[in-house]
Amino acid sequence: MSNTLLPRGNTVSLPHGGLPEIFSTYLRTLIEETGGPLGPIGLQFVAQPRKEKKYFVNTEAGTGSMDPLNEDHHEVAPGLVYKYRGKIKKNGEIEYYGRALWTVTRFCASYCRFCTRGREVGYMGSSAINKNATLAQKAYLSDEDLDKVEAYLDAHPEINEIITSGGDPLTTPQPYFTKIIDRLSRRQAEGKLDIVRIGSRFPIHNPIGIKDWHYQQVGRLRNPYLMVHINHPAELTPIALNVLERFRRESGATEMSQTVLLKGVNDKVETLYSLFTKLAREGIRPYYVFQNDDVCWAKHFTVPLPRAIKIWQELRPRLSGVAATARFVIDIAQGYGKIPLPEGNAWSVDYDKGLQDFKGTHFDLSVVNSPM
Repeated sequence: MSNTLLPRGNTVSLPHGGLPEIFSTYLRTLIEETGGPLGPIGLQFVAQPRKEKKYFVNTEAGTGSMDPLNEDHHEVAPGLVYKYRGKIKKNGEIEYYGRALWTVTRFCASYCRFCTRGREVGYMGSSAINKNATLAQKAYLSDEDLDKVEAYLDAHPEINEIITSGGDPLTTPQPYFTKIIDRLSRRQAEGKLDIVRIGSRFPIHNPIGIKDWHYQQVGRLRNPYLMVHINHPAELTPIALNVLERFRRESGATEMSQTVLLKGVNDKVETLYSLFTKLAREGIRPYYVFQNDDVCWAKHFTVPLPRAIKIWQELRPRLSGVAATARFVIDIAQGYGKIPLPEGNAWSVDYDKGLQDFKGTHFDLSVVNSPM
């Protein structure tokens, strides 16, 4: 193997120590097979220190481009980020449910250079610039931390959905992951929790690292959702697809893919078409396409928004309805909620002139709405 692809670890991490260059032997081989460090897989994992440091701003957590989504500000219990809140009526009835993000580790099998949580993910020490987040100070949550999370959830019955993330939950040691699943599955059995999502790139980062116990533990959840981050069709190797198929078959998981639009990686209509078509064929539902988050170390990956919308408007009409289930969204810095981006000229509605389909054919609304 090429010595240039030996991971350089902390020697090329971000200035504050986050996101060391670490990738698995499996991923190293895939990088070599797809164009090396400047290929679509290499760009995602091989550090480019000059570009990553160009706009780096060593700000305090919760401000600027270290944490543009304000996650640390909304941490209400160890690792638990409650941003999308539910509401309880004065009489105690739930008006609508909320959902919480639960980051349970800051480690991954490999580190994506565009990671939105680079302020803490992969960091080996105790962060001096981010004292608001529990996982910026330690790698895993203690039993006392887990108890605090459960206490908060008990006090907020409007939270009916937990999204576990990190870092990558599936990379945690078996005893620790089992503790997480113990608590979540028990809450489901007690009627205190409806939906559990597990956000992971482990099946893509290092599928040979997935063991039988991973399938068994995920399968203890009722209707588990496995949210897999997949950016390029080359990531869907036979071994990765086998792991994902086992999660569907043995764990009963519904699999949904999340894709980040990245310059040089997947910013072509043909690449995304191939990805979404392959995902649909394999039984994985395309869920979100994200505009790259506005973190200071990943600005070189950002596709200008007008071009991003143009890519989407050209792509969307080509896809089968099964492959076109993804929504193209942007998380606005300091904002609340994912904003769906328009499909451009793929379809248009003018309530004076009528409708236009993606081929440019116009339809009068009076005809469309005429009674049978």
